[in-house]
Amino acid sequence: MRPELHDQRREKILRAAHLAFLRMGFTRTRIEDVARAARVANATVYTYFETKERLFEAVVAQALAAYEGLFDAVERTAGDDVGRTLTAYGRVYFRFMADPTVRGVYRTVSAETAHKPQLGMMLYHSAHRLLGGVLQRLLRRYADEDRLAIADIAVAARMFEGMIEHVTLTISMLQGDEAPPLHPSETYVPEVVRIFMAAHQTSVTRRS
Repeated sequence: MRPELHDQRREKILRAAHLAFLRMGFTRTRIEDVARAARVANATVYTYFETKERLFEAVVAQALAAYEGLFDAVERTAGDDVGRTLTAYGRVYFRFMADPTVRGVYRTVSAETAHKPQLGMMLYHSAHRLLGGVLQRLLRRYADEDRLAIADIAVAARMFEGMIEHVTLTISMLQGDEAPPLHPSETYVPEVVRIFMAAHQTSVTRRS
C-alpha cells in the first residue's frame, strides 16, 4: 500500500473512532462500530491499532497534538517579561480547554474512570507531557532567574492551569462540550496572571 493511502486510511479510522467514543463512550464503543463508520474491515482497524485502548490513546494523542505547536511557540519565544510569557501561555491553554474536541475527550474519560481508571491516567500523562512540561520549564527558568518565588514548581503550574480550567473545562462538564467559557479569555487570563504573579513575588519584583 502506498504511504499516502496508509495515512489516509489511518486518519479515516481515527475520525470514526473519535466520533464513536464521544457518542457512546469507551466501554460501549466496539471495534465493529468504528470499522463500519470508517467503511473498512474489522481486521483493518486491528492492523493499525492492536486493541481498543490503543485506538483510544491515538484519538487522545491526535486531539492534543493539534495544540503542540502553539505551546512550543510560547516556550520558544519566551523572553524576560514574565507577565507577557504567562499571558501568552494562558491564552493558548484557555483556547485548548475551551475546544469542544478536547472537552469531549476529557468528558469521555471522566465517564469511564470508575471502571477504567487507566484511561484517566493515560490522559493525565499525555496532557502533562504536552502542557505541564512547558509551563513547568518556564516557571523553573523564571524562579532560577529570581523573577518568581516558587517553592514547588509542579504545584504552582497546576494552580495556574486550574484557575483557567475552572471557567473552561469545568463548565463544559456541566453544560456540554459547546458551552461557552464563563468569562472571555481577553479579560480573564490577564487577571489569572496578575493574581499568580502577586502570589509569587520575589524581593526584586516587590521593589520594582
